Amino acid sequence: MRIQKQTSDTFRGTHKGCFIHIDRDDEMPDSEFYILVQAPNGGLLYDGWAPAEVRTMDEAKKEAVRGACLDEPRGKA
Repeated sequence: MRIQKQTSDTFRGTHKGCFIHIDRDDEMPDSEFYILVQAPNGGLLYDGWAPAEVRTMDEAKKEAVRGACLDEPRGKA
């Protein structure tokens, strides 16, 4: 995973050529994470709130990769 920008509330980066954008919404009761993963062709692979059990930015990054099926070997997704 390549990091372009990372704070405790924001992540911008790429993984396997896909753009990953994560924001923590501090106004939500559980400080939920919104995840957007975009393929190089512009298609969305993940666009939505992370599950409630995702509590940290590291967990949100793992959820982005898992939810967009970027953890699958090439050709298997």
